[in-house]
Amino acid sequence: MSMISGRDAMMTVEQAISRARTDEGQYDVALRAAMEQAAILRRTEAEGFRSLARIRLDAAIRENVIGSLDASERAALAMIDEHRRRLEALAGQRDEAQRALEQAEGEKHRVDQILAEALDRLEDLQQATAERMRSDKAWQSAKARLDAAREVAGKAEEKAAQTEADLSAKRKPYEDDPLFMYLWRRRHGQSEDTSGSLVRSIDRWVADLVGYRDARANFVMLQEIPLRLREHADGKRREFEAVEQTVGQIERAALVADGVEPLEAAVAAAQAEVERAEAEVTAATVRLAALDAERQAEGGVGDAAVFDKATDMLARALATQDLQDLLASAKRTPQPADDQAIGVIAETRRRLQAVENDLGRLREAIRDMAEHRAELESARDRARRSGYGDPRGTFEGGADLLGEVIGGILTGAIRGAELDRVLRGGFRFPRPQSDPDFGRRGRSPWPSPRGGTDRGDAGFPPSGGGGSGGGWRTGGGF
Repeated sequence: MSMISGRDAMMTVEQAISRARTDEGQYDVALRAAMEQAAILRRTEAEGFRSLARIRLDAAIRENVIGSLDASERAALAMIDEHRRRLEALAGQRDEAQRALEQAEGEKHRVDQILAEALDRLEDLQQATAERMRSDKAWQSAKARLDAAREVAGKAEEKAAQTEADLSAKRKPYEDDPLFMYLWRRRHGQSEDTSGSLVRSIDRWVADLVGYRDARANFVMLQEIPLRLREHADGKRREFEAVEQTVGQIERAALVADGVEPLEAAVAAAQAEVERAEAEVTAATVRLAALDAERQAEGGVGDAAVFDKATDMLARALATQDLQDLLASAKRTPQPADDQAIGVIAETRRRLQAVENDLGRLREAIRDMAEHRAELESARDRARRSGYGDPRGTFEGGADLLGEVIGGILTGAIRGAELDRVLRGGFRFPRPQSDPDFGRRGRSPWPSPRGGTDRGDAGFPPSGGGGSGGGWRTGGGF
């Protein structure tokens, strides 16, 4: 199975999104061209009716019909022109925003590579130092104490946690006994008992009856044991942390002696560049999404679109009874002068129907392409949140498999969740080194691209040694 880097896998998805946007832009150009052609044909149709009016109507009627037609045409065409100019302006802004996003994504890809290389150099030195320290007597002794302290602290933590978990069940028989709980709440036999002498006398009789004194001692002990065990576990944890701090100091000194600080500085600088590039990608993505939403609102499909309103206005003007009667009369009694105007109107209407059909198909194509592209963008965003942008990760599916899935999403054949499944099955985070805690004991863990830290666990290291979640390390020191 072929393998590509995680960076290249994400870049493949981003490039597919960019190509989809380019295709949308081409559809936009075709849509505007079709709108322009439809406007020209409407003007041509109107000119045919004006010609008929000049030939067949007397002066008074002719001026009234032509004047009404001219007013409707001017209003409709002004709406169409303004709408087209807004679409052109949005298309220009969108193209500029797309270029900015592509540039930001390219920069992000570049700095990811720099970070990956810096992390590799840092980890290589860490591994070399760890190997060298295996023969260091001071480190061996401290590490042995650390392992022993971890074992003891781990068992103490386990015992305290188990006792705390068992406490509720063990308390239940006492809490279910109403006489015992009555005496317990009265603080019977304790200085806090403020009952009168008669009540205390009755309470003593009840206590003797139910064996309260022994039960109370057991109940107190039952609650004390978890507290004492928790104190013991906390103490052992502090002992472990103190030994861990000592081992960390030994390892840190060894790393510094081997020249780790310049490498750490390089990682920190690269991480800062990655964060800057990520912020630029996010800003460009937000800007582009806003322009997409504005374009969808401006170029919507159906009666809400400005173009449809304008062309409907002109179509209604051309469909008035006066003009239709004029056309019918010219067809019934053709004169040589009528032939050209009638032919222009008939041919224009035929062509106009074809153009309007094209407009419908283009709008549907733009809508479908935008939906499929948004599906791919959502899958891309989920992949980023899952850490698949890890600069040292790999994808075992290869570019061909990614291409097939992306193509299926963009054609609507499959949903974006399929990309989630493919990435989840094929993405491999960088393998941790043999001792991922070396040089990091007692220090803040490095952040992970998947959230949290890349320490093996959020709580106390379990008995048997800590581990690493395999996330990439981003500076912060060893």
